[in-house]
Amino acid sequence: MTAMYAQERTDFSLVCDECGLIVGRLAANLHNWDLAWSFFSRHGWVGERAPEGPHRCPRCLRDCSPVAVAGGGAASR
Repeated sequence: MTAMYAQERTDFSLVCDECGLIVGRLAANLHNWDLAWSFFSRHGWVGERAPEGPHRCPRCLRDCSPVAVAGGGAASR
């Protein structure tokens, strides 16, 4: 689960499934998950719209290395 809710379910955080980056205390300004995801997806986060994810932050997307291609090719190392 990549959206973490506070015990009393009045606050929530967004978590990157790749690196574990946590953006916390979102309820105070963004009020609900749909509004929060709309905001973060416009700022480079990717993943499922559902709170359960998975979600990836812009840093992980930028830093991901190309996948090696079997049999050679431009992406192989």
